[in-house]
Amino acid sequence: MDTTIKKVSDVEYDLEIRATANDLADEFNTALKAQRARTSMKGFRPGKVPIGVVKKLYGKALAFGVAEKSIQETYESSVMQQSEHDVLGRPKITTLDYEMDGDLFAVVRFGVRPDFELAGMEDQTVSRLVHEVTDEEVRQEIEAFLEQRAEYTESEGPVRADQLVVVDLQQVDHDGNPIPGRKDEGLSFYLGEKRVKDEFRDAVVGAKPGDVVTIKMSHDHDDGTSHTHTYLATINEVKDRKLPELTDALVKEATSDKFETADAFRDEVRSQIAKSWEKQSRDLLEGMVVERMLELNPVDVPESVIELYLDSFVDDITRQGEGKVPEGFDEEAFRSEMAPEAERQGRWMLIRDHIIKDREIKVGDEDVEKHILSESGLEGMDPQIIMQYYRNIPGLIERTKQRLVSERVFDHLIERFELIDKSKDEIEAERKEEMEARRKAEASLAGEAEGEGGSWWRKPIEKWNQWRNPR
Repeated sequence: MDTTIKKVSDVEYDLEIRATANDLADEFNTALKAQRARTSMKGFRPGKVPIGVVKKLYGKALAFGVAEKSIQETYESSVMQQSEHDVLGRPKITTLDYEMDGDLFAVVRFGVRPDFELAGMEDQTVSRLVHEVTDEEVRQEIEAFLEQRAEYTESEGPVRADQLVVVDLQQVDHDGNPIPGRKDEGLSFYLGEKRVKDEFRDAVVGAKPGDVVTIKMSHDHDDGTSHTHTYLATINEVKDRKLPELTDALVKEATSDKFETADAFRDEVRSQIAKSWEKQSRDLLEGMVVERMLELNPVDVPESVIELYLDSFVDDITRQGEGKVPEGFDEEAFRSEMAPEAERQGRWMLIRDHIIKDREIKVGDEDVEKHILSESGLEGMDPQIIMQYYRNIPGLIERTKQRLVSERVFDHLIERFELIDKSKDEIEAERKEEMEARRKAEASLAGEAEGEGGSWWRKPIEKWNQWRNPR
């Protein structure tokens, strides 16, 4: 058997395998004898069917099994057991020329980790979200806290913008006919909440219990397109809302004496809002750092790595369908459209791994334990009990370790960028411009997405509540 490894690109190689019929004869004959021992046929004792008959019946399948095993073993010995190549992903047989009793020629393509140096980050800037918590934000959070203890009284209407309504919603087609399976009953909305969309609020204000109103809701897509849904809303109930006052007694009762006064509770609310903004700022910053690193380092990604990410995307679709892909799902089209994203994620993986190796970033068991204990919120419990609980959750310790590694990678990168502080509005405008530029670039390469609103799989997996604006 002869093997040759040929370089296809900086990240891909071909293993060429040549074997004569004599090279495979012993394995093939062994497979035939094993099959003969398992074969029963009328007129012959079990295991005594003539070998020629067995070969005629099972020869092709056995031959290809032998060829496949030979290719796998040759790949293992010639590539995986050698230290010359840092293999990534799964190999792929690109050529297989073989017939029973003939010679074999096969080509196995495999990807390798690229050898590269990171681009310099001198004078490179990244935007960072900064935000000072306002009194209005605190007021809204406290109001949400008080809403849980609000008193509601029936009202005969007409509906005002400061009332709660309970409605049934039936989606209808363009001709006004109800769409089967598109009805929700007993939905409650407090119209004074900012997240309630204006189209909904404007349609129901002025109505009375028993009235049916028409609502037209616009629905925006990530690619900038939009369409409209039409609903019939039956007003079931209208209620006035009365919030309790935020008193020391209410705070003590609601928090089980964790806070003694309303002022202390208000300070805690402000602190929690600030932490939420800090997390949002960090998440956005990490995302921008990734984008900038991808721009600065156009590293080649092996096709085998891209395929692994595409496999994971398909697996996500399958899991969301409880083990089945949705009806009409075109996996080939899906993989084709998602290939750029798979390549981006693969490139970031290579960059991240490079930083981990170059900076010798490591996270030990003590680091994981310290993090879990600090984040568990289970003060006062025995640390050993807490850690035993987390160890019993499959994969949790390893996921935590990888999370800490990622945090250290980002810490390292953030220190090397010049950070430009910007407000939420400035960040949103910047991200919108970047997304539009990327959308145009993808459209110019792949053509406009087919169908209204683009491909369905680009939409969020979870069902968005169309009646409330996202915070």
